Amino acid sequence: MKPAPTLARRLGFAIAWMLAGAVVFIATASSGIDKLIELEIKSRQSARVLHAIDLLDQNRVPSNADLLLVMKSMSAEQTRAAILSYSGVALLSLLVIAVYVWLAGRIGNRFAAPVIAVADGAKKIAAGDFSHRIVPPPKLTRELQGLVDGFNAQAEALERSERRMRFQTASIAHELRTPLTVLNGYIQGALDGVFPRDDAHMRALLTQVNDLSRIIDDLRTVSLASTGALALEVADCDLAEETACVLHALAPGFAAAGMAVETDLSPALVRADPARIRQMLRAVLDNARRYAAEGGRLGVRTFVRDDECVLRIEDRGPGFPADHRAFEGFWRADLSRTRATGGSGLGLSVVKALADAHGGEVSIGNRRNGGARIEMRFFARDEAVRLAVPRLAKLSA
Repeated sequence: MKPAPTLARRLGFAIAWMLAGAVVFIATASSGIDKLIELEIKSRQSARVLHAIDLLDQNRVPSNADLLLVMKSMSAEQTRAAILSYSGVALLSLLVIAVYVWLAGRIGNRFAAPVIAVADGAKKIAAGDFSHRIVPPPKLTRELQGLVDGFNAQAEALERSERRMRFQTASIAHELRTPLTVLNGYIQGALDGVFPRDDAHMRALLTQVNDLSRIIDDLRTVSLASTGALALEVADCDLAEETACVLHALAPGFAAAGMAVETDLSPALVRADPARIRQMLRAVLDNARRYAAEGGRLGVRTFVRDDECVLRIEDRGPGFPADHRAFEGFWRADLSRTRATGGSGLGLSVVKALADAHGGEVSIGNRRNGGARIEMRFFARDEAVRLAVPRLAKLSA
């Protein structure tokens, strides 16, 4: 597809065509005016003068008397002919100016229409109408097409952000309502004497409080990471060692779920926050234990690939649906959308936020033979140090 012309090129062509048209029109019209003036002058001459003029047009010399008569007649008409000619050119110029001012206005309005539409659209966006889009008129220049496309893309991003904010606000209210409802019921029942005030009920209340604290901590982590304000205590650490530590702590839970954990932990040295690495790993493994226990097996592997250290976790569960939004807060798969079998839905969003904060990446997908695969990738220690040097130099400057 041929790219759209630039604004400078289109304006240049428009101005060139207008100037050329003006010159051609004035020249042609001036010639016509001169012809009319000539005919008007001849219409007022005597037959003798006209005969002499015809002889001159035929390159024949009239008599001296006739020639003097022609010269006398033309001398008398010369001033009047010049005045008529200049007046005609002046009127033509004014007419051309008026026509081209109108054309320039039309061209200017055509170029200004997308800008005005963007300005009006910005006012609607500012008023909260995030669904507003600009329908681009045909034959836009490259710059104006980019302006309209950029506005529509920004409006779409704002609309998605606004939908996400509404969804997360409703989800936060829903997630907080459940433990608060339980707490309110237990406390009210205890005050009314319905429930005994024993250790079992206190432990149940403490569980709900811990759930609230975990949700708040996850929300805080995601918020700080998204704004670049998350503090990391970066040090040299081995993904294999941190993974082995977390797997040892979670072994009873996997055993209770009937899952066998297969490990292949090769040394993978990175510059990262060990506590955050363990937090990410616990979140991913907890998801696997909750949703993939039916697969019976879990594979955990660490290895080095090029300049990256990779932590890969694979299960034999149902995997992720094709339209998953696992990195969005509070998203759950359809089969586990209740708190009875699932968490708050913040786990993988926390993992992605922490990976981004480390300058790493996290990707999710499905295995060819069924089950989910999650990879967390970090720069190897030497590569991370090499990339950090220019950043530190820039900050110190």
